[in-house]
Amino acid sequence: MNVASLVDTDRWPMNDNALTSQLNQAFVDENIVVLPGFIKESALPGLVAECDELAQVAYHTTVNANLDVVAYDQFPKDSVIRALYEWEPLMEFVARVLGEKQLYRYADPFGALNLAVMRDGHELGWHFDQTDFVVSIALQPSLEGGHFENVPRIRSMGNDNAETVAAIRSGERDDLVRIEPMTPGTLMVFNGRWSYHRVSKVHGDVARHVALLAYDTKPGTDSNTELKLGRYGRLPA
Repeated sequence: MNVASLVDTDRWPMNDNALTSQLNQAFVDENIVVLPGFIKESALPGLVAECDELAQVAYHTTVNANLDVVAYDQFPKDSVIRALYEWEPLMEFVARVLGEKQLYRYADPFGALNLAVMRDGHELGWHFDQTDFVVSIALQPSLEGGHFENVPRIRSMGNDNAETVAAIRSGERDDLVRIEPMTPGTLMVFNGRWSYHRVSKVHGDVARHVALLAYDTKPGTDSNTELKLGRYGRLPA
């Protein structure tokens, strides 16, 4: 499979040092980089069809969220989304955006690659991440809702800014909230450790599909038993 043909390299030349330096500076400044149209529009129908097929085996999790999740081991060998995740140039590109010399794929047989499926009534509440970054590819929006809402850099190592965080959660500081564009084909690199974020409630009979690609700065990264059971409902054989 020619995975490179999926990416609009005219718009986003992955080997352009000037571009990756610019994106890295944006990530440092805002904790987020959004690349609309990273995946070519012509490739999206096939990817969405794959998502619809995969969604039939998704596990419904209510641990810190309300959504359905497809685990890495449920993606077939001929999956295009899987091929994209396993494509070395993409991981190297993300590393340069992050300003890292090297990244590694998660060793988690479930969590290395996920498809997050959000159906009518699903939502992801306000939270901070435990990891330094998340890489996602938006593939299909819901008919209504399902917005990625973000308050960038609201806390730091020395200041948890608890009062403002509480005000955001209660809806008193909507002026701080921005909606990040998640149009189909968008690649997003996001540091949610310091930025408060959520996905608003989904409405309608079209599922919201987002692929989550897990990389780390250290080899061998895995998730614990509790997380596996909560998110996937099982443990590795």
